[in-house]
Amino acid sequence: MKKVFTLFALCICFATLKAQVPGCTTNVSPANASTNVSPTPYITLKWNPVPGAIFYNVYLQAKFPPQTIIATVLTDTVNFYNADYSQIYYWYVVPVNFSGFAMNCGTNTTLFVTSPPPPAPFNDDCAGATNLSTLQSGTTLGATQSQAADPCGGYTGSADDDVWYQFSAITTGPIDVNLNGDANFDGVLEVFKGNCGALTYVSCSDATAKGGTEHITINALAGTNYKVRVYSFGPNLSDRGGFTISAAGSALPISLVSFTGEHDGNSNVLNWSTATEINNQGFEVQYSFNGIDFSDLGFINSQQKSGNSTSVLNYKFVDNQQTVGNVFYRLMQIDKDGRYNFSNVVLIKGDKINALSLSSVYPNPAKVKLNLILLSPANNNIHVVINGIAGKVIMQRSFSVINGGNNLDLDISSLSAGTYFIKAIGENGTSSPVLKFVKE
Repeated sequence: MKKVFTLFALCICFATLKAQVPGCTTNVSPANASTNVSPTPYITLKWNPVPGAIFYNVYLQAKFPPQTIIATVLTDTVNFYNADYSQIYYWYVVPVNFSGFAMNCGTNTTLFVTSPPPPAPFNDDCAGATNLSTLQSGTTLGATQSQAADPCGGYTGSADDDVWYQFSAITTGPIDVNLNGDANFDGVLEVFKGNCGALTYVSCSDATAKGGTEHITINALAGTNYKVRVYSFGPNLSDRGGFTISAAGSALPISLVSFTGEHDGNSNVLNWSTATEINNQGFEVQYSFNGIDFSDLGFINSQQKSGNSTSVLNYKFVDNQQTVGNVFYRLMQIDKDGRYNFSNVVLIKGDKINALSLSSVYPNPAKVKLNLILLSPANNNIHVVINGIAGKVIMQRSFSVINGGNNLDLDISSLSAGTYFIKAIGENGTSSPVLKFVKE
């Protein structure tokens, strides 16, 4: 009789446990209503685990209520791959055990919004190919397709995110091109020769998977320009990513080891180093406020009068003019025979612009054209006003400016020789401090 009672009690206990399905989870991250959640390389979803759950079904969809299970996992996290940019996603989690599914967990649905797509890299197209140096970093995030993928090593990937580099050979000889992908980047490396729109295929490499290294050695011909294309093998957003790339060989005029910049006090300081130089005249330092339109800032001669060096040379340039807001810099390396190549672009983030101002007016004195560097805290329509020494308005010009730094050109050839005062007035009535210049 005792055994029968014990067995009956165990059956009741088991039946009670079987009827207890787990409770619902609470989503932790991304936090509800989060915005600008980066979809690359993936989004990690996390929730609070619940007692008694054996596994979790994760529901996620770009509509409410989400009805698609994107994963079934044993832990309290899952990585969501291939999300789109600028998209609202809704998600919730349903715990499960041997007794069944948690009930009504859809009431715990939360949402997040992914970030907008990043701007295309400067070297998104062949025409914007970046000069390839000894070692530099790159990315395919934001890149678009320039031309279809080519078969390489028995495989044909997806070239929907290709970016471009270039180098020119000054002598005939071998050049090694190396690509090292980040952990999630499976890169394809290609080399062409010729000009954009009329490229001739030279070689390719697609021998490794994510995080691998691709290598191409070519016998470069003197005077020939070569284009290098990089793209991720896969077609998904999560396949895009970063890498390092380099080109080295005696046939290259310059081996740029590094090009960096930093904001230091009231100046932007640029530093670069070369491992070798051949026939190098020097470097034109250029700046831009939008990363597209560059202006000359100054010229630095090669440290070797001959333009030739086989040892490391270090260079430095201090910009005391563009010190507020974001400024982009690049180097235009110029050979003694006039040929030139561009370096990678460096961004230096400056202090926030809080007021309309004319940070620089040059040349001063000026004869024909006056160059203005105007800083604006917002997109604006402004009037540049020039007053004579007696206070009378002599000239007025209108410009549309963007948030940040702006380069403005003003034709002053019609002004008589003398001293003038200049200021900028915004559409909301705010004005910049007055600067003085002399017309020769």
